[in-house]
Amino acid sequence: MKMKTYTRALVCAGTLTFGLAQLAQAQATQTPSPSSQPQAAQQQPAPAAAGAKETVTSADVTDQEIEQFAKSYQDVQKIQKDSQAAQDEQAKKDANNKMAEAVQSHGMKVERFNTIARSLDSDATLKQRIQQKLQELSQAAQ
Repeated sequence: MKMKTYTRALVCAGTLTFGLAQLAQAQATQTPSPSSQPQAAQQQPAPAAAGAKETVTSADVTDQEIEQFAKSYQDVQKIQKDSQAAQDEQAKKDANNKMAEAVQSHGMKVERFNTIARSLDSDATLKQRIQQKLQELSQAAQ
């Protein structure tokens, strides 16, 4: 039952990119290395988020959560890219489960990840903080 809740929270890969397509595009502009930013987030349609529409402000998100979110976001993007061609329902469910596990592996709850993701379009400071952390992580990986 718990995994079903996570799958529902993730709905599909597009839900996670609700506000992240612009974030990935902005970061791709700032970071010239094409391998550091997969294009999957830009190619996914952004369906309406199911359920709660709760958002947060930058002041509500700790530096630790910014780091957890950024690391989770990188993993989720990779899973999205790897499962982009998935057509059957089981493959989509498996990808959603992997995304939930990726988020949790960085110490973040899926619900919190989704709340922060939904907040990116409405809070420029939060988006900037996450962009900065993604850039730092990208540079550290080089």
